[in-house]
Amino acid sequence: MSEVGKPDELMDILFQNDCLRPIWRFFLCVVLFFGALVISGEIVGTFLLALGLHPTLPVLMFWQSLMSLLAVLAASKLMTVVFERRPLGSVGLAFHPRWWKELVRGLGVGAAMLSATVVLEWICGCARFTPSPHPTMRAGSFCFVLFAVAAVFEETVFRGYPFQRLIESITPTGAVIVDGAFFGFVHLANPHPTWISTLNTALVAIPMCIAYLRTHSLWMPIGMHLIWNFLMGFILGLPVSGITLPASFLTARVQGPVWLSGGDYGPEGGLLATVAILLVTVYLARAKSIYTSEEMKALVSAPERARMPETPISIFSIPPEETGKRD
Repeated sequence: MSEVGKPDELMDILFQNDCLRPIWRFFLCVVLFFGALVISGEIVGTFLLALGLHPTLPVLMFWQSLMSLLAVLAASKLMTVVFERRPLGSVGLAFHPRWWKELVRGLGVGAAMLSATVVLEWICGCARFTPSPHPTMRAGSFCFVLFAVAAVFEETVFRGYPFQRLIESITPTGAVIVDGAFFGFVHLANPHPTWISTLNTALVAIPMCIAYLRTHSLWMPIGMHLIWNFLMGFILGLPVSGITLPASFLTARVQGPVWLSGGDYGPEGGLLATVAILLVTVYLARAKSIYTSEEMKALVSAPERARMPETPISIFSIPPEETGKRD
């Protein structure tokens, strides 16, 4: 009798309502993402070797980000079609009627977060800026495209399909904690990391997660991610997570204690950025004009067989009294 029960117990662990449980879909997607990234990296390396090319770091970053993005989109498409029976846009990349408003709002929030950080650094005497001698429109355009591709890639990985399955499995709060910890851990591979840079990188994942949870769309976190990196790297000439661009509109001179300014890692490595991140987190959690569009609600509605019982806590979702409010 016990032998007969074991397969049933295993099936209950793996499946619910004849569908693979979200936690196992999360782990499966992580494996697929890892494999896709390895393969895309090999393709870029083989291609460059075959042509005898030795691109600069920004050009190499662009091609790696682009191939990685295509790889994770393919993996996400596979998961959504097989398990959710939804289109790829359900992960948050659908061009619904409000997508551009959410993107613009994300750009504004990200710009405000960086501006607050830099103003605090300037007031404390940690950063001074002078015009660069040869800023070019071509370099600026390339950097914008580079950071746009990188932002879509990273948000698809960290706030896309795996994160969304974690929400169903361990509640939004648990998913945000895991997402932030992993986001901080991954950035340890960047140049000049410190414990503060790792903490801030983990913390900045929180407002991006909230932006997704309140809109069920990736456009707002993509905008935040893109503008933070672009303004910091090309406009201000500051290091972006330890990486300094060869061309920028301004030249930055950073001084003072690393724990305050971030030093060679960039503003993310200092406690002044922590203040700005926390302020933006509170704003995104409380702003009543941020909500999920009706189109995204319909798109992310899972079939009954895949729906899980957990209800997101109000700080990470739209409180009932806000559902009727609009911009």
